[in-house]
Amino acid sequence: MTRVGRTSVGAAVVLASIIVILRATTGADAPRTIDVTLSRYAFSPERIEVRLGERVRLNVMSADRVHGFEVKELELNARIPAGGRAVSVELTPKETGTFEIKCSEYCGAGHSRMKAWLIVTPGS
Repeated sequence: MTRVGRTSVGAAVVLASIIVILRATTGADAPRTIDVTLSRYAFSPERIEVRLGERVRLNVMSADRVHGFEVKELELNARIPAGGRAVSVELTPKETGTFEIKCSEYCGAGHSRMKAWLIVTPGS
């Protein structure tokens, strides 16, 4: 192999190594993303499980009208507009437990029954 050939191969190996390291670093720092859809009078999924200390991004959208996404104990409250535009709700749970998620915007006769659960389990 010529000197130019060895240099090109060496540069390619270094570049590939950098890309692998960047991907690993970015993946480790990025929050886990969970899509949540609200519709009259339900959350989907109805049960969201996360680990203690885990960075989580909930992409919450409405399938029909304005809704709210509230977890009082964790001081989360977001207004979710009609029209399918997702609202990001980020959290890093600091305590384990089962937390009730409610719709915080009146959405009709079944509003009070619109509930889901955020379950925070011990980290591993």
